[in-house]
Amino acid sequence: MQPGGHRFDPDTLHVPRHAAVWLASALVVALATACGGSDTAAPAGPGSSAVASVSVSPAAISIARDGTAHLTATALDAAGRTLTGRSTTWATSDPAVARVLATGDVTGVAAGTATISATSEGKSGTAAVTVVASVDFAIADARFTQGVQDALGSIPMIRGGLPAAVNVLLTSTRQVAEPFQLVLRLFDAHGAIVRTDTVMVAGTLSATADFAAPSAQFLVPASVLDSATSWQLVRDPRHVAPDDSAGDDVFPRAGTAALSTVAVPPLTVRFVPIVLASNGNATAQISDAELPEYLQTLRSIYPLGRIDAHVGAPFTTSLSFGTPPSSGGDIAFWSQLVADLDLARIADPNEPTANWYGVVAPPPDFNYTIYGGFSYTPTSGAATGPHTRTSAGVRVGWFSRPTQARDLVAHELGHTFGRLHAPCGGAGSPLDANYPVPGGLLDAPGHDVYAWSTGAATSAATIPVTTGDVMGYCFPVWASTYTYRAILAFRQEAVVAARAEAAPVARSRVLVIRGTVNAGRSISLEPVLALNARVAIPDKAGAYTAIGRARDGAVLFSYQFDPAPLDHAPHVRHFTIALPAAGIEDALDAVEVRGPEGRVVMRASAPAAAALAQATATRVGPGRGATRVTCGDRGSRAVVVLNGANGSVLGIGAGGALALQARPGSPISVSCSDGIHTVRSALVAPN
Repeated sequence: MQPGGHRFDPDTLHVPRHAAVWLASALVVALATACGGSDTAAPAGPGSSAVASVSVSPAAISIARDGTAHLTATALDAAGRTLTGRSTTWATSDPAVARVLATGDVTGVAAGTATISATSEGKSGTAAVTVVASVDFAIADARFTQGVQDALGSIPMIRGGLPAAVNVLLTSTRQVAEPFQLVLRLFDAHGAIVRTDTVMVAGTLSATADFAAPSAQFLVPASVLDSATSWQLVRDPRHVAPDDSAGDDVFPRAGTAALSTVAVPPLTVRFVPIVLASNGNATAQISDAELPEYLQTLRSIYPLGRIDAHVGAPFTTSLSFGTPPSSGGDIAFWSQLVADLDLARIADPNEPTANWYGVVAPPPDFNYTIYGGFSYTPTSGAATGPHTRTSAGVRVGWFSRPTQARDLVAHELGHTFGRLHAPCGGAGSPLDANYPVPGGLLDAPGHDVYAWSTGAATSAATIPVTTGDVMGYCFPVWASTYTYRAILAFRQEAVVAARAEAAPVARSRVLVIRGTVNAGRSISLEPVLALNARVAIPDKAGAYTAIGRARDGAVLFSYQFDPAPLDHAPHVRHFTIALPAAGIEDALDAVEVRGPEGRVVMRASAPAAAALAQATATRVGPGRGATRVTCGDRGSRAVVVLNGANGSVLGIGAGGALALQARPGSPISVSCSDGIHTVRSALVAPN
């Protein structure tokens, strides 16, 4: 309580140090003994009533060390009537705890209890005195966080994203438990208050505090973060709790603090159910209602604003998941799946900046997967071409660890945000050599603001620094400030790209040259495909060269490039070049790729494109069954099935056939490749 601001309570008096100044106290203390003295009233005259008892008021007081309080002694006769003019002597039971003067003024000396007595004509009354140590409350620090915050509180809040928690550290020079108000005020650019929030702080405070256990928390709505520009905290604005100093009851001390905010582009995620045609058409069933589960870790730990998530059309692959029960999900499966899904992404007529996440349901006869997911790791947040925004992982609910699948979504998308592995839990290459904490752990405590904001928790629970970073292989996971800052910087590059690609990017007929480099060992080529997609030509030279030749050996195209890195398999790199087909599609006879590993050539399996006949579509399986697409020539090396209405890719298969789900009567387009030439067939899914 501030000097002069307290009110007198006859039952319990709390008087802070310096609350009163007694001008004559120095003289009185010098003259009085520890046991007090007599007042100066004249003795009662002859015939007056004898003192039967003495009443001391208040009967109990509580004062701070060096604080003072005044006691009053009243002499009473046998009938309880007040007697005047009687001499009173004051005494203390423990002068080391409390002193008393002849005036009844008590001074606290040291923490403890003492009994103050007033005696008149042999009769005494007492008052209990409790001396408490001096106490100074202070707001030591406060930080805004949306899940991750560094030791300096310098990470900005994301506008249009999550609410923020304000973690407050309060200290006290002694342990006290008196409840008091803590008020957060947020102001706009003109200094007007846009929000005031109050919490009651109760419980013991100590002289130290840290953000692993905040003393108090506020939840600030996302909409307020968009309008507020500064903030301030005030402790006990009504001055209810005793306090030695009011100067440290505001934070920041000098006034308001600027609220640092930043905007990031929206993140669009298309979750694509994967159909495993070679494993009994095992399909990941995803509903819109399940999307919050897939997004929970992502929303909790990354600097994201608006997330537009939706379930895309199923994508069918002829790849085999592996050999049951435990030899499934190896590098060969995941890397090829991600490559095929990536081709579907760049050929898609919509959402050129979207992230695609293929969702795999391991077939029922598998109880183990070697890897849980794969992803590309681009170097630029503005890039949207091949090998930049495609990932895949196991469906939610399959792992025995409940959070693992949703943690994988954050992990794999973290790769598409340019992050390598943190050295936690035996994470393999590519490892981040610059990760700042040994063992891949957090570098500062996190706080689960998302769970609080959704009502799943009543506060933003602390995530301890013993937690593993999400880019490692540890569980549970959170994002370190190192990872969070890197993703924030990476996605800022995407602002320019998002604005530039606000309009749909035109597609045209392209030749897709793609393959894999097994570093130091070999180069492999996929069959060349001609389809409608966005042009993707290498923007810088590299150690590899793709060359297209006509039948007479003439060079039709030549591009230098470097293959793209892939998560979990540092020795495996992919390349995709989508070049305009005009002028070269009919003349192309061979594609050659050269690099440090040697040379590989792709030629047609048939002597000419005319050898490829039209594809056919038949209904297979019971009930509604599936549509089986079969290329018209046994020399077909790859088949791509597209939605005939919008050109989106429905499935990719090796060889000349693929069975997939297609609505009966719907138009489908089938592209069959003999390695160099592509024949398109316009079909209708049979009834």
